[in-house]
Amino acid sequence: MKIRIAVLALLCTVPIVAMHNIDEFDTVNSGNEELTRLGLIPQIISTIGVLDVGLDQADVVPQADSVYGKITLATNGKAYKPLTNLVTDIDITGTNVTLDLGGRTIVGKINISGSVVIIKNGAVVAPTPLNVDDANTPAVKIASGSQSVLLKHFHVQCYDSVSTGVLYDLVLSDTVNITYSLVGTGTVFDAVPGRAAIDIQGNVVSLFDCSISSASAADSTDADAADGGHAIVIHGNANKVRLRDCIMITGNGGNSTAGAGGNGGNGMYVKDTANHIELDKCTVFETGRGGDGATTGGNGGHGIQIDSSAVDVGIHDCRVRNTGIGGTPSGLGGKAIVDAVITSGAYSMIFSNFAHNIANEIKFDLRGTATEQGIASPNPPNSTVINPFANVYVP
Repeated sequence: MKIRIAVLALLCTVPIVAMHNIDEFDTVNSGNEELTRLGLIPQIISTIGVLDVGLDQADVVPQADSVYGKITLATNGKAYKPLTNLVTDIDITGTNVTLDLGGRTIVGKINISGSVVIIKNGAVVAPTPLNVDDANTPAVKIASGSQSVLLKHFHVQCYDSVSTGVLYDLVLSDTVNITYSLVGTGTVFDAVPGRAAIDIQGNVVSLFDCSISSASAADSTDADAADGGHAIVIHGNANKVRLRDCIMITGNGGNSTAGAGGNGGNGMYVKDTANHIELDKCTVFETGRGGDGATTGGNGGHGIQIDSSAVDVGIHDCRVRNTGIGGTPSGLGGKAIVDAVITSGAYSMIFSNFAHNIANEIKFDLRGTATEQGIASPNPPNSTVINPFANVYVP
């Protein structure tokens, strides 16, 4: 790895005195000698150490579980910055690690298992999956046990799945240089799901100013088709997760000529017992359509779906637009927000959201019974007074 260190020419040799008060930073008298800002530079450099660590393609290490190789960021307290666009997977295992992409793109996937991690100012693009296992791996995963993770000014895009008819594996091809090759096993595979964009299982996770696009599933010729990818999945072991000022687009369900069509991906899916989840000022621009099937069509993706066992989910001041239509035959259109929580004390708090062009006739399906379906507003609005906390939709 290339380490960039600031090199300073010291122009004076006056004694150095530790500063305990920021007001003393500019000038301090020590007898007849004046310490200047220049005299403090060695102390500052000693305190902050190396400023950042540059990364390039030469840092990528071949791996058995990654066709693109991998860079592991394991050193605690380091800031890393790519010197160019990189084709690699990245594992962040250290504590107090910053990955400042500086406008660069990572072609691959990112897995975060460390804590106090920041990723900012760039993009990750997950390529077309090689097989079903790869398709089930999200572009960005914040693993269980990680804590205090921030993604900001960050773009995630997933390429759609395709059916190739051959299952590929990574096989060690050079034992000296430790390189791997793709080898077809001859196993035919079908029904490849769409890749999810971000999978959250950690605690105290924040996403700010991110654009997130998941992938569409491949079509199937001999089985039920798979589902499109969700933009964001929040699992039951996640706690204290907040999304703000993010936009989401999701993938289509696959078509099937032999069985059922796949479901479209959701903008955000809060699963199992995930708790203390907050989503505000976000926009789901489009969810995936349901795939067409021989037996039944898949359902269109919902803007936001919350499982019945989730606890204390807050959704407010968000926009959900253009949910996916259901596939033929008999697939159902996606809803703006589906909330299945019916347990007192665990209720979701869903208010002041706006929905437009929702494929399902029920726009907001809250507390598991569709008892609060939102309030229809004319377009453009007229003088009708609407409760500012109501969930509103335009027919």
